[in-house]
Amino acid sequence: MKGTICLQLMLLLVGISLRASEADSLQTDTMHVDWYVTPDITGETDKLPTFGDMVEKYGQDATSGLEDFSEETSIEIDEPWLALVNITGLTDLPANKTDVRQVWVEVYDGHNHYFRKRAIVKAQGSWSLKFPKRNFACQFCEDDWTGTNTTDIRIGEWVTQDEFHFKAFYTDFSRGIGEVGYKLFRQMVADRAPYWERGGYLVNSKRARCLPDGFPCIVYIEGKFHGLYAWQLKKSRKNMNMAKTEELHIHLDGNLNNTTLFRGSVAWGQFDIRHPKDTYCTDRTKEAILQLSQYHAELSALEASGTDSVGMRQALEERFDIASLLDYDVFYQFVCNCDGSLKNWQWFTYDGRKWMVVPYDLDQTFGVNLYGVVRPAVWDHDPLTEGPFYWVERYYKHDLHLRYAELRQKGVLTTDNILPLMQDWCLRVGEDVYKQERTRWPDSPCYGEAICNTGWKPSTEWSLYKGTPNYNASTKYLAGDKCKLEGRLWEAIQEVSGVRPYLRNSQLDSLQRWEQWVADRLHYLDEQYHLNDVPQKVSPTYQIVGNTMYYNLLGQPVKRPRKGVYIKDGKKVLITQPH
Repeated sequence: MKGTICLQLMLLLVGISLRASEADSLQTDTMHVDWYVTPDITGETDKLPTFGDMVEKYGQDATSGLEDFSEETSIEIDEPWLALVNITGLTDLPANKTDVRQVWVEVYDGHNHYFRKRAIVKAQGSWSLKFPKRNFACQFCEDDWTGTNTTDIRIGEWVTQDEFHFKAFYTDFSRGIGEVGYKLFRQMVADRAPYWERGGYLVNSKRARCLPDGFPCIVYIEGKFHGLYAWQLKKSRKNMNMAKTEELHIHLDGNLNNTTLFRGSVAWGQFDIRHPKDTYCTDRTKEAILQLSQYHAELSALEASGTDSVGMRQALEERFDIASLLDYDVFYQFVCNCDGSLKNWQWFTYDGRKWMVVPYDLDQTFGVNLYGVVRPAVWDHDPLTEGPFYWVERYYKHDLHLRYAELRQKGVLTTDNILPLMQDWCLRVGEDVYKQERTRWPDSPCYGEAICNTGWKPSTEWSLYKGTPNYNASTKYLAGDKCKLEGRLWEAIQEVSGVRPYLRNSQLDSLQRWEQWVADRLHYLDEQYHLNDVPQKVSPTYQIVGNTMYYNLLGQPVKRPRKGVYIKDGKKVLITQPH
């Protein structure tokens, strides 16, 4: 463990000298660790270290010498470097949403703190349930598994929660790709006001962040190694800094796209109103959602009436937080998010009028698609056009270029900043744990190349992908013919029919590949965003706040303010004459 920490400090001190705009490839400037490429794995899963073995490795006995919080109903710990979690009372994790387990969970944080609690464990996510290693949610209980009386757990700088998500990232070599994405996005928006302030809600929270975060942990079942996971913040009212009783603090989650919401009709069964809940979700809440569904028609009518670009931008800035849209768009393009334009994004408002968006579920990023296949860094990612992004493409294209350039100039979107995010994650996990993970899950798609059926080979001509038809079992393929299947392009090397291209669709991945992809992606986007044509110092040309509503000091909207201090456009103003 000490060696791992020393290596991380050395990385931070030495730094990475390469900038993506200065080179097309990473060579000797970047520190590599050989075992991230092709670890030499031997042995059997039943020989892997147990929970007790790992606790002892930290220098403690599994049953004594620890500060035990098991009797505490409220627990506060620092963020672990690498946590250990042991689940007892089951032999495997739930495989569907109706399978709910009552278990005991032991947690060791690596900092001499331990607790053992009842917990309710259930499946989490949808696509991940198709894999042998699955996500799960874990709610810690103080009662007999009813979930009525739960444990308050505060970790590091996170909000207090009683339930957390544990992400498997089965297709990702690092098992932390999503967490790296969230950390990068937080850096991208660090120069903005908090989302709630932009929405006119001035009750501050130092812990809410409006998107997940996570740290690595090892999960054991009945003491036996099950896998490397990311212990992650879940969606919650506290993390969004929303008031429980406020009917216009609205958070939407699910299938949120032109068909279900943004183009006039609302398919209520396709998405969830995460907040407000129960009796606090009123007619005013639903009216605000219906109003959101009409924004496209309203804007289209304005445009058809001859409203100029200044007027259109003003109308857009009254309805959406443009800064959040631009940040989301740039991030979406950089990480090549394969799953963030129809669902797996969070839409929310703090006044029922102005909406904003943040990413969620980033397992298909940095080139990795749904099946674990890696797309090239020069992939021409389709522009966002769902919802208000249709209007961003029409009226804020230049602003997108400026925002990208600003983040490049500030050092956020650089290899010097981005590469250490993944390197830090990998170093926290360590060589031994990655070897254990590979031993336990040898069929993970990132651990080997594709195994093709006779007559087929993978094709690397990605420029042909979008125009290539899907595989059809009834089609006769001649040598050189191509098809696409499960996110990949395949080429026939002889006449073949009725035989799908692969036995196993996989692609060896590594830290080196990821580093190179980041550098190449930045180089590619520099050209797409015309970085060389942007001034050395840029500033936004849009209104970051632009909210015409007044709010009292509790963040509540006031239609007719009287004398006193109010909030307008995110700033305190003194009203001397009633409106």
